[in-house]
Amino acid sequence: MIEVRELTKRFGDRIAVDGISFEVRDGCVLALVGTSGCGKSTTLRMINRLVDPSSGEVMIDGRNALDMPLEQLRLGIGYVIQGIGLFPHWTVARNVATVPRLMGWERERIEARVSELLELFQLDPGEFAGKYPSELSGGQQQRVGVARAIAAEPAVLLMDEPFGALDPITRQRLQAEFAAIQRRRRMTVILVTHDMDEAFKLADTIAVMDEGRILQIASPEELLREPRQGFVRTLVGLDDRALRILSLHTVDEIRREPTGRWEVRGETLIDRESGRAVNGLGAGDTLREAASRIIWEAVETLPVLEAGSVVGEVRADDVWAAGGRRA
Repeated sequence: MIEVRELTKRFGDRIAVDGISFEVRDGCVLALVGTSGCGKSTTLRMINRLVDPSSGEVMIDGRNALDMPLEQLRLGIGYVIQGIGLFPHWTVARNVATVPRLMGWERERIEARVSELLELFQLDPGEFAGKYPSELSGGQQQRVGVARAIAAEPAVLLMDEPFGALDPITRQRLQAEFAAIQRRRRMTVILVTHDMDEAFKLADTIAVMDEGRILQIASPEELLREPRQGFVRTLVGLDDRALRILSLHTVDEIRREPTGRWEVRGETLIDRESGRAVNGLGAGDTLREAASRIIWEAVETLPVLEAGSVVGEVRADDVWAAGGRRA
């Protein structure tokens, strides 16, 4: 667990971070969001002491980071930045192995860990381990950067605009990959981003910052449903609030039992009531995807598929209710 208590940073007469407090439970993701210059990156850098606080405390698993030897602290914290920061004259394998080598791991263990991580990030070790950063695409470089940050299985992962420099398609793909890996590995993450959609997609909790202070800290859905003040409402954006709420939930959450109206004919799914061919939903699809499909297909109900079999159905009324205002 990470606990930040009354953390403050002054640069001369300017207060960059003004007495903020928050905590991140083990295995959870906290996103720090806000406009440029609001103090979110400075906050992140105080956690691994790239910047020393003027006052306050950072507690990591009950230990004050300010009392820990600097090398020990940083070896236990993964750090990913927008510019990636790979060593250009080192191979991919050596870049990923940076921290394990510093920690004195045995060669066989390092090689096994490098291969494991490259496979985890969908980079074939046989093809990529010996390449240099200049031979990689931007998305591949970012994968290597994240792999390097978690190579020694740090207790904490700090990410500062990690996907900001990538094109939209690559960014969405890497966000999805990272979310899946984080759920599987239960990493404790603090993410700095100016992209609200990224925060909604990746974070369990979002802290909105402005002028060095935290204005509101809440779950993504609470932030969308109950923004406390004008700046938060503007940053979150309320025009597509319902769709953003739907993107936080999956089909499986509102799936009903199948009624027997669906017939599988080879790779085609038939609605016995209308005789129409329809496209089914996956249990892990978001309700935003379900809403889009329901509108496009002009139907009231869609089947839910798993391994080619119908395992349930989703009704339009249930989707609309999930994204609507609560009483």
